[in-house]
Amino acid sequence: MISPLAIRHLITVLVGLFVVIAVVVTAHFTIKLAEYQAQRLLSDRVQNHLIAIRETQKAQVESYFQMLMNQIQLYARTQDIMEAMRGSKKTFPQFEQVVTASKISKTATMPDSSITQYRQALTEYYHNDFTKEYDRFNVEEVADLKPILNQLDDNSVALQYHYIVANPNPMGTQAELSAAQDASRYTDWHRIHHQHIKALKSYSEAEDILLVDSETGMIVYSINKAVDFATSLIEGPYANTLLGTVFQKANQSARDEVSLVDFSAYLPAYNNQRAFLGTPIFDGENKIGVLIFQLASDGINDIMTYRKAWPFEESGITGETYLVAADGTMRSESRLLVEDKEDYLLAVWELGLSAEVISQIELKDTSVGLQIVDTPGTEAVFAGESGLIIYEEYYGEFVYSAYTPLNVLGLQWAVFSTLQEDEALEALEIFSSKTTSSAMQIVMGVLLVGLIGLLLAWPSKLRVLSRSQPKTSEHGVPKTYTLEQIIEHLKRLNG
Repeated sequence: MISPLAIRHLITVLVGLFVVIAVVVTAHFTIKLAEYQAQRLLSDRVQNHLIAIRETQKAQVESYFQMLMNQIQLYARTQDIMEAMRGSKKTFPQFEQVVTASKISKTATMPDSSITQYRQALTEYYHNDFTKEYDRFNVEEVADLKPILNQLDDNSVALQYHYIVANPNPMGTQAELSAAQDASRYTDWHRIHHQHIKALKSYSEAEDILLVDSETGMIVYSINKAVDFATSLIEGPYANTLLGTVFQKANQSARDEVSLVDFSAYLPAYNNQRAFLGTPIFDGENKIGVLIFQLASDGINDIMTYRKAWPFEESGITGETYLVAADGTMRSESRLLVEDKEDYLLAVWELGLSAEVISQIELKDTSVGLQIVDTPGTEAVFAGESGLIIYEEYYGEFVYSAYTPLNVLGLQWAVFSTLQEDEALEALEIFSSKTTSSAMQIVMGVLLVGLIGLLLAWPSKLRVLSRSQPKTSEHGVPKTYTLEQIIEHLKRLNG
């Protein structure tokens, strides 16, 4: 038999249970809905942020090369460059004849100024000084230098001896020499123009500035005096290098046209990555030479790495922007390499990058031209697409990556702006944790209030139960029931 009071308690408990279940279910779906909305908002925010960075960096790289174009076009039209190019045509070819005939050119280190001894001293320089510096940046041994030396004519040998071998300044600072110790007209010419051209370089992004005769292809002048100085870019040892390529392109161009050759290993720079920019020099309507800028990757790296200040440029802990060329190699530094070289080298080794390339990266301390980026992003971007997807990055972590093509003076590059997925979702995880915690507090609060109410009401219920009760109600229904009686009574009330 079930008493009316027990039924009321049962109904109270069931109603309370339904309320708790409703609160919990509502809280669960509210949390899930909030997480979904938050994920969409955060995903949109990450995407918009990466795309904005991508477009900003793309514009800056384009502006950088536009600045270089403007500089080289302007310099090619200056009176200093035109006079220097014009004067070199008369003085450069005569250098060896003058110095070998002049007693003034005989120094303490080279009392006999014969071309034979010049060549011997130059050979020693190539096999000692140059090779030693080359070994600092390379794992493999330098290629046989004898064929290079054999391609130098007597004039080239004499010029390289006086401006490289006999240069009193240490290697890497040969540009400090304004004039060699000889009585040639070329050295007089060099003394006049060297400081002017050095001044032009200080206002440019060029690592070196070279003047090349348009007819002979001879490098009649360079600021830094590397081993390509005084060689021919038509028949000499570097004619088939990227420097020779940019000369050929620029020498066939019209006034103010600019040619760019992409970064590649360049022997006179100890096989470090260099690019070249060239434009013709005109004297009136006559083409007399080619002005060439030698470029290192420093300027591009400053743009893409924010001068190595990523956290201050809203890149977070793992965000980076970088450039990739059509051959799949990077054209700017890897952030991970800069910030944690050991972890970077381990990561690319685990992903199967060749031991030779890893050794080169470690020794040269750069990923430019060496690190291969083969990802869904590179496949898409070099198919002409722009977009944003998630994939495994070149160092093994999953990233959000925004990519777009970049055309620089005919070079096919691409810009990538990335952020590791873990960092991108970190804000969502924090939000989800806080939302779940808040919802649980609400549920616990509801349960606690219900429990307190039940406890407060329970004593009065007990007192009611202890009282004697009449056998029947005013309707004649017994105060205690069987389940069948309850159903029968409800039927009578309904009808």
